[in-house]
Amino acid sequence: MLPKQYRLHDYQEIERVKKEGKLSQSPLFGVLILEKTGQSVSLSVPPRFAFIVSKKVSIKATERNRIKRVLSESVRSLLPAIKPDIDGIFLGKRGIIGKKRTEIEPELENIFRKAKLLREF
Repeated sequence: MLPKQYRLHDYQEIERVKKEGKLSQSPLFGVLILEKTGQSVSLSVPPRFAFIVSKKVSIKATERNRIKRVLSESVRSLLPAIKPDIDGIFLGKRGIIGKKRTEIEPELENIFRKAKLLREF
């Protein structure tokens, strides 16, 4: 599970990301990303994420929750490399059912790299 400071909780914030966010797709999941602008660098806010898996993906709550946990752990492993001031929502797809974290992490890193959301070290 992501630490609390990295979670997107508020319903209005999630709706704002849904409306204004830029969608990136992969075969396993979609990601809506909204970059926050207008803040100074010294007041940067850590990236925050939410995970949504519809009943259309799986009727079983255990499968939906597992998908959320695996996505959350994959994001957690990449947190040090993700730029601040980002809100993101992950939308699980049917293709992710049964996938392991080792299969999801490269796809996740690829999406972030294409969106230019990873820090350059």
